[in-house]
Amino acid sequence: MSMANLDAAHTEPTASPANTQIQTSPPLIMAEEALPSIAPALNAVAQLSLAPVTLGYALFHFFLAATYLVFLSPVMVATIVPLVAGTAVILLALYALLRNRPVSPEWAQPLGVGVVALSVANVFTHLYLAQEPLPTSIVTFLLVGAGVFLLSARWMGLVLGGTLLSWVLIVHDWPVTPGLIYNGILLILSVGISLVVFYVRRQSVTRYELLRWEDGQRRAQLQRRAMQMETSMSLGQHITAILDLDSLLQTVAELIKAQYKLYYVGIYLLDQRADGYLVRQVGVGGNQSGQKRAPMRIRVGREGLVGWVAGNGRHLLVNDVLQDSRYIPHDLVSQTRSELDLPLRAGRRLIGVISLQSDQTAAFDKEDIPFLQSLADQAAIAIDNASLYQNERAARRLAETLHKMGRALTGTLEWNEVLDLILGQLAELVAYDRGSVLVRRGDILELVAARGFPSSTKSEIRVSLANESIYREICDTKRPLFIPDVTQWPDWHQFETLPLARAWLGVPLINGEEVIGMLSLTRETTTPFTEESINMATTFAAQAAVGLENARRFDKSNRFSQQMEYEVAQRTQAIHEAYARLEQLDRAKSDFITIASHELRTPLTILRGYSQMLFQQNSVQQDEQMEKLAAGIQSGAMRLEEVVSSMLEVAKIDNRALNLYHKQVSLHDLFSHLAETFANALAERQLCLTISNLESLPTIEADPDALGKVFYHLLVNAIKYTPDGGSIRVSGVGHFTNGQRNAADKVEILVRDSGIGIDPELHDLIFSKFYQTGEVALHSSAKTQFKGGGPGLGLAITRGIVEAHGGKIWLESAGHDEQNCPGTTFHVLLPLMRGEKVEMVATK
Repeated sequence: MSMANLDAAHTEPTASPANTQIQTSPPLIMAEEALPSIAPALNAVAQLSLAPVTLGYALFHFFLAATYLVFLSPVMVATIVPLVAGTAVILLALYALLRNRPVSPEWAQPLGVGVVALSVANVFTHLYLAQEPLPTSIVTFLLVGAGVFLLSARWMGLVLGGTLLSWVLIVHDWPVTPGLIYNGILLILSVGISLVVFYVRRQSVTRYELLRWEDGQRRAQLQRRAMQMETSMSLGQHITAILDLDSLLQTVAELIKAQYKLYYVGIYLLDQRADGYLVRQVGVGGNQSGQKRAPMRIRVGREGLVGWVAGNGRHLLVNDVLQDSRYIPHDLVSQTRSELDLPLRAGRRLIGVISLQSDQTAAFDKEDIPFLQSLADQAAIAIDNASLYQNERAARRLAETLHKMGRALTGTLEWNEVLDLILGQLAELVAYDRGSVLVRRGDILELVAARGFPSSTKSEIRVSLANESIYREICDTKRPLFIPDVTQWPDWHQFETLPLARAWLGVPLINGEEVIGMLSLTRETTTPFTEESINMATTFAAQAAVGLENARRFDKSNRFSQQMEYEVAQRTQAIHEAYARLEQLDRAKSDFITIASHELRTPLTILRGYSQMLFQQNSVQQDEQMEKLAAGIQSGAMRLEEVVSSMLEVAKIDNRALNLYHKQVSLHDLFSHLAETFANALAERQLCLTISNLESLPTIEADPDALGKVFYHLLVNAIKYTPDGGSIRVSGVGHFTNGQRNAADKVEILVRDSGIGIDPELHDLIFSKFYQTGEVALHSSAKTQFKGGGPGLGLAITRGIVEAHGGKIWLESAGHDEQNCPGTTFHVLLPLMRGEKVEMVATK
């Protein structure tokens, strides 16, 4: 993994805080970027080659023994052949041993040196006994074999040096003869050849190992990216459905800690009750993993690394926290050595900080910070949503309870019933074991309502105020009083008939400016009352204080709530009805298009037939005015037929009934035909149409007629919105699978014009039915004139056909400007081969 347990070169620690920020610190040199040690790899290759080389040397000695047996004198045979054959047997036994029990890679080359030394010793023994230089030639093969096997320059030098030194010691006192000189030169050449072989093989093995290492690094990088994607997906899947804030924070911290093997992960959120402070909401890991953390408050911008991040709104990487003056040690995370703190932002709003800590220095990779920041942003959005949901749920529960209680209060005027109702409703929001309402009557606090008390003790509970300090403090401050453990409170009075109280909350009942009593909530454990619970109890105490006196206000509030519910229901019903009408209108529009296009077919056929018959009449052909009128009828009929055909195409696309007949289509031939079709219109408008880069594109498998309609409408659109004298350029480019130039799988056609452009906010809208940009002519006979009119169906048909082919269409334009004419470029991306059946997408 790239974030932890990696060797990294540390940046020089300084006292300046800026030196520890990721924006200004020198780039980290991670261990995965350093070149690996090649020696272990060379030893591993030598280990694999040792057994075959040993077998080769054994076979060589068997062959050499057989040769000696044939060509040497009987005296030499008796001495040399047993020695050589014995060496062959030893090497063969060593080969068998290596096959069954391979040696460690570190011992492969020393053992190989031993094999070579044993073989060379055999030859030099023959050389010494024969007293002639001819056996020197045998050393040539042994040294070349050593050059092939050995990959260590040290061991190779030892073999060559030892061989040369041994040969010189044997022949130094021999008489100099041509044979001795020849074999000495041969030995020197053998050394040179073996060095060349050694160098070439070592370079080849080194290059191969480096390529393997680079491949491993690429695989590791891909695995890291895959892990990041898996982490993002896992985090998204886990947190999407979690709306409880505490569970969400715990899940996020545990997932990130487990995924990256971190020492500690803490999440701090801004304190909503006190500006300028962060509160630790959850901490996973550290020295007390699994135990509940005590709340920790940090001043924003002033305390610790987390406070610095919250104050500056930027992430902070510290490779060694012990060298940073801002770091505040804590026994909870005493083993922290490096820390990465990331701001939690919901949009542009900072909501907290997530702190990632490792027990190793320089444990975080600079390249992972953008991804981790995106994870933090993703978690921040989920945290913000959960907070909003939790606040909304608490507010809704409180509102529902108050509303319910208010409605109930309007139905009774009995004081006891009102107070019992208040205690019952409060128990649904704030957990307590015993609750009571005590009202002051003179110097006595009298219990007037109770919940959770034994029935026999209710009438016995009366509290004298003579020496009562708790109630006096509540009266003086007019604020709630929370006692975490009453057994530690010196003035607490415990009734013997009641279970032992531990945590206690007293809330004053205030009517106007006077404290008339108090609401008492008791827990038999030390579980503290949260601030939210105290606020809710205060709210209910206010209800108890006013009680029946505010019956009128409760009734008014109830009526108002009912009115609001009624209005919301009315508005909701109106919205549903409006949406249903819109759906009905859209269906009616589609049905009208279908019916109208089919119904217009018949009169169009008649109109075209009669216009052709008129052309064949001699009287019409002889009358220029009549011929012109007949031509107008035929032209109008053809234009109307185009509109009807477009309407039918739209209807088929809407109903997912577009039938395609695929065959091989040449885009170059298709655009050449379209260029001829628009030749007169282009010449009339003095527009320049350029078609380039289409000859080199492969043919695609598509419906030629449907594809022709796509580019017909795109060219019509380009001609219509390009001023006279402008230019239109059609080009294409191949998209290749995985960057392989010989494996194209898609083609992209670009239709670029120098026209008036389209506003960015309309880039999706123009593909809608009947939509037209700007002020256009209201008649459809001038489709190729500048800003000419039309039915507004061309681009809707284009998108439907492209998507039916499994393709994609989009456009680029800087904006709409009829003075500077920024132009528009339409992109059509089509697959070369027909894939699986593509489900038609209706064009709305």
